[in-house]
Amino acid sequence: MAEDLVNIRLSLYANQVAERLVGTGYFDFTTTAAKFALAYALKNHFNEIKPMEYEISDTGGSNYNVGSFDSDGQLALLLKSLYPETTTPYLYARALMVFGLTKLGKRIDQEGLQSISSLL
Repeated sequence: MAEDLVNIRLSLYANQVAERLVGTGYFDFTTTAAKFALAYALKNHFNEIKPMEYEISDTGGSNYNVGSFDSDGQLALLLKSLYPETTTPYLYARALMVFGLTKLGKRIDQEGLQSISSLL
């Protein structure tokens, strides 16, 4: 059985997108932007991503303890509900965050940064 993460390291590109989102003033922290990206991936690309198969290109981004994203354990419970086969919800969370930030970054590059509500 695979071990779950105790730290979540974003890819370099995903980290850059999170920092761009923080720079706009929409988010106070990159962790908040990354959680938004996870929600964006779930809402808009749920059938497109398989977190257990998603390969992250690099580990050049910031590194966070899972408690920075899920201090009360609710994120892990959500992901276990959505993906009942998982025993590694934080591996899934990392994949969804990187995937979501990558999608958001490409969308911002193509359309420019609009309101956060337009991304929902």
